[in-house]
Amino acid sequence: MAEDSRKYKVVLAGEGAVGKTTLINRFVTGGFSADYKATIGVQIFSKLVALDNDKEVNLQIWDIAGQTLFRNLRTKFFQNASGALLVFDLTVPATLTNLHTWISDIKNITNSIPFVLIGNKTDLKSLKSITQDEINAFIMEHFEDIQVHYNTSALTGENVEQAFLDLVKNMV
Repeated sequence: MAEDSRKYKVVLAGEGAVGKTTLINRFVTGGFSADYKATIGVQIFSKLVALDNDKEVNLQIWDIAGQTLFRNLRTKFFQNASGALLVFDLTVPATLTNLHTWISDIKNITNSIPFVLIGNKTDLKSLKSITQDEINAFIMEHFEDIQVHYNTSALTGENVEQAFLDLVKNMV
């Protein structure tokens, strides 16, 4: 396969503890770790992704700290992003509501980039507190920005690869 000459920067955005780091680890390594360590600032991962057209693209995946105290710092990490995964925790309603701020911050820094919405932690079925109707209402509010939505589990791997690959297809 011939490598695409461009590197594509993907940012993962969302509140702390929604599972951004575990989603990245599942996508990049195929593994899962239950050890939670808050991201401080940003962590950058890389993965070569094969596309259907016999090309490969190099993804730079930026795991951006979700804690509010990093808000002013994190906007700088959005520069030159090619796409964003917006992650919320299906068991914590505020994490979906708070994505409004993330979308606004990203749009203020970047040109029009594709967004994929991810409701994470489907494996916690008994704790789920966000309905599909609430997710659909959020998507309707941001229909110009959000290309697609997935419910995922970093623990089981459910829909993780599909979410990343869908974003890549919308970027290239």
